Amino acid sequence: MRPGLTEVRDKQFGAFTAWQALCEYSRAEMRTRVDRGDWVRVFHGVYREAATPPTPQLRVEAARLSIGAQSLTAAYETGAELHGFAVGESRVTHVLGAQRSRTSRLVVHSDRIEPGDLDLIKGTVTTTAVRTAVDVARTTDRLDALATLDSALHLGISRTALLTESERHRGRRGYVQAAELIELADGRAESPMESRTRLRCIDAGLPRPESQVDVLTGNGPRRLDLGWPEWRIGLEYDNAVWHSGDAPTARDELRPELSADGWTVYYATASDVYLRPENFVEPIRCAMAGR
Repeated sequence: MRPGLTEVRDKQFGAFTAWQALCEYSRAEMRTRVDRGDWVRVFHGVYREAATPPTPQLRVEAARLSIGAQSLTAAYETGAELHGFAVGESRVTHVLGAQRSRTSRLVVHSDRIEPGDLDLIKGTVTTTAVRTAVDVARTTDRLDALATLDSALHLGISRTALLTESERHRGRRGYVQAAELIELADGRAESPMESRTRLRCIDAGLPRPESQVDVLTGNGPRRLDLGWPEWRIGLEYDNAVWHSGDAPTARDELRPELSADGWTVYYATASDVYLRPENFVEPIRCAMAGR
């Protein structure tokens, strides 16, 4: 990249506009780099180099450049990314501002914001951690929302702070969901899929499981993702099974593991959690009834 554009790019978190590129390159040169995949369009009229990852900082700056706004504030899932919270796989960029977005990959919210609701992370203005967590809890799919709340607690935000913030949103869309999920959140969860698996169990009517339960299995001591000590039943989310692509292996892994200490351990895959939670919920329900 030519020095003039490199200097501009570095001041804008890796993003640059078509107009800025044309100050250094001809239209034909720019088109060649886009066609070759060297430059990737982020939003209308804004690009990044293919080797530059689309970080939330870059996407917020690209949104500002695309819209032509003087400033934008990262919020919702994009704010959650900046705070290091777990978020769903969608990479729609969410910002607060007055202008409308030009693409489905960019959502501009017109929420009312107070000065105390703002934070600065790595040069990008965003809603505070507690405001962000509650906004996500109000507006996102339940499975993803609980994962965000669990990670917020894990990173040190208190449940009291979340409940206090949620009261500020009483009457807004999703308030009831946020209040419910804040009570269910558990900072001991160690992965987003563990959070989603736990919520599937709760929604199915099973007793609320404990997170990170230490047991003695036939293979020695281990820590289970979820457990019901009263029934000596455990549940593990098995990422390796989902990604192995080996259906027979997956079926074998889903069989319960009998432990030396009287525990029975079940397994769940991503496919089960997202599409067929009954695959692990019903065997656990039957095991509880039998005990």
